Amino acid sequence: MPTEPVFENFSVKEKAGETVCRIKVECKTDVPSEAVEKILNDGACVTIAAGAALDGRAEFTGRATFFVCYVSADGIKKCECGAEIKDAFVSDAIAEGDAVKVSWTTEKTEVDLSGLKASVSAFLTVKGEFFRKTEYAALTGGDGIYCDLSETRVIKSFGAVNSVYSAEEEFELPFAVAEVMSHRAEACVTAVQCGVGSVICDGEIYLTEILLQSGEKNDIIRKNEIIPFRAEIECEDAMPTLNATCRAFVKSLKTDIGVDEEKNISTLTAKITVGLTGEAFADREETFVTDAFSTENQLTLTKKRVEFSVEKEPFGAYARLVGRAETEDTGGARIVAVISEKAEVASAEKKDGKLAVSGALTFNVLMRGEDGVVFTRKAETPFETEIACDFVCPCEVVATPKSATAKLLTLTEMETEAEVVFTVYPTETLQAEIISAVETGEQKVAETAAVSVYIPLAGEGLWGLSKRLNVCPETLIATNGDLQFPLTGKERIVVYRQK
Repeated sequence: MPTEPVFENFSVKEKAGETVCRIKVECKTDVPSEAVEKILNDGACVTIAAGAALDGRAEFTGRATFFVCYVSADGIKKCECGAEIKDAFVSDAIAEGDAVKVSWTTEKTEVDLSGLKASVSAFLTVKGEFFRKTEYAALTGGDGIYCDLSETRVIKSFGAVNSVYSAEEEFELPFAVAEVMSHRAEACVTAVQCGVGSVICDGEIYLTEILLQSGEKNDIIRKNEIIPFRAEIECEDAMPTLNATCRAFVKSLKTDIGVDEEKNISTLTAKITVGLTGEAFADREETFVTDAFSTENQLTLTKKRVEFSVEKEPFGAYARLVGRAETEDTGGARIVAVISEKAEVASAEKKDGKLAVSGALTFNVLMRGEDGVVFTRKAETPFETEIACDFVCPCEVVATPKSATAKLLTLTEMETEAEVVFTVYPTETLQAEIISAVETGEQKVAETAAVSVYIPLAGEGLWGLSKRLNVCPETLIATNGDLQFPLTGKERIVVYRQK
């Protein structure tokens, strides 16, 4: 019988590489530089999306919306402006058709008052990861060929899909607002599941508003709001039996204030757009041929090790982080609000069933002196916390502050406290060995004996024995029904050949 192997094609999403791009984004405001007496706070809301990948290059575009809170001769003011982002990742690892995953960090923002109009800049670190769908042909059987089969757990991704979720919320405030000094929103994923044709993402939006009260009191008030959301991301292949993951980030934030001076109340309206990237994947057992032989011909097998890697379902953990931070002399001023808090994770290490997470919290602290003058002090404090975990694969941890407060201990030291949600994204990589090619060689020399008796090796299994003796495993079992594997080496193996 001629040897005719049969192959089956399948595709695997593989990571081809990653690169980092550092860029500066600038925007000129309509505020005359001479009108700015002091900068109280500045920041940027950034959104970036990847474009199509070409050989060696992948463009990305986005937008940075800046806000600046400053002191002028007319009191505390705020301005906003925006700038488009357009740049590209350049790397030999990028090939045409690659899927590009983009993430970014705003390292810092700064205001330049050297020109006629104030300008603001953001310094960004943009990371691009490149994924490629690779086609493999795996041996599945055939005529005149005997195969050793192995059950292997594999993960199949159905591809990342993007969507947006829009929220509009209205809040009543028991005071009249003179100015929205600063606003900030962060999106956090709390749970992900698959529905029929969709990835369902549950999450929360943490909205922070720093408000200047009108009137003689002129207090600065911080308002924290939590906006829960549920978004369904269309994914044609999704089914409730599948697993899923999702990322969320704020694309845009707009707030409007309506003030009723007679009743001394205000209405705050927040419009928030959240960008979502979801992915459904199947976790299942597949049968692969890991070895093969023919009783008629010599075979040369080409083996490959294939990796299945995917981001698993995320989970969240809450922590209240307390620390101490040194700062410049506050001169007897009092703290009125914490603003622009940010949590950055430096390391996440698994140990004894726990995930030890460390990093740093940074704050801007608004203060008012005895003379009524408002100014800011920067504070930074390291943190360490533990998250219970039952996985062993690598992971990424994203820290999202919900709220933050601070109090002075001395003129140069303050105690800070922050509520932080840690979202853990485990990434699991599984391996499978396949036979990607079979080359048929010379015909084997047939044994002439009608009956042969062999002595096996100690510890030998059925497959290894069959391949070594060049006998079909089923035939070997049929003629040696009392064998128990693995063998001891004391058995006698009988092989009958038809003449």
